[in-house]
Amino acid sequence: MKIILKIILMLVIVSLGGCISHTTESTSPMESPNATSAVVRYQVTDVDRAVRFYTERLGFTLDLQAGTAFATVSRGDLRLLLSGPGSSGARPMPDGRAQVAGGWNRIVLYVDDLATIIERLRAAGTPFRNDIESGVGGAQIQLEDPDGNPVELHEAPEESTSAAGNPDATSAVVRYQNTDVDRAARFYTEQLGFTLDLQSGTAFATVSRGDLRLLLSGPGSSGARPMPDGRAQTAGGWNRIVLYVDDFAAIIERLRAAETPFRNDIERGMGGAQIQLEDPDGNPIELHEASAG
Repeated sequence: MKIILKIILMLVIVSLGGCISHTTESTSPMESPNATSAVVRYQVTDVDRAVRFYTERLGFTLDLQAGTAFATVSRGDLRLLLSGPGSSGARPMPDGRAQVAGGWNRIVLYVDDLATIIERLRAAGTPFRNDIESGVGGAQIQLEDPDGNPVELHEAPEESTSAAGNPDATSAVVRYQNTDVDRAARFYTEQLGFTLDLQSGTAFATVSRGDLRLLLSGPGSSGARPMPDGRAQTAGGWNRIVLYVDDFAAIIERLRAAETPFRNDIERGMGGAQIQLEDPDGNPIELHEASAG
């Protein structure tokens, strides 16, 4: 029985990261991905450093690590895949473009003591992109991980009407920037099988797939306001949601027939096959079919 459990654990690790190097470490159990699973992928240059940042500063739990190739950390229902340079999810595009950290697509962590957390993070030398922004949904601020990937801290008002549905201090969502919320909601529900949970006119909408909640921020939302230095929050970049599917070829064919733009061709690794497409605003989505067995 112990041998069988070890084999199962190794298969789960491979399906999440795409390749394995060095020793795998785990501090909590993970379930094998299925066709309703979804995670978020960030590009990092140093997996060990990224793991320390997310576990020690932001309260994540280390679920899996495969040496310097990748690690998976979690907070509530959110699973964040940290892809190092050696992982299949970090390979360059066919046109030579490298997948780099940064951009504006980000995880949103709900907290119940925003001021205290900001003070602690500033004392630790964590860089912040902006000052606190306040709106009808509460207060928010953006910081950066060691590679420059954005993380938003959000404190909802006591009587919350937030898109996350009365979030608590372990809730987390993903925020994408969209120029047309109606169009984005149609794309995710009609093309990718998401469910529309909430929409507030043209300001924002929330869609979900399994445990993943995706916040679509329109130009009128507080989460789309420019930075103090004038930088606009735009769609695109490389930070992305990863959707696990079990009918990979059929989904790609259907999306191509609908003229959905793809960034690359199918990439294969020990963990399975993956490909990147774009939503109507250019935000990336990865489809991933885990290896059989």
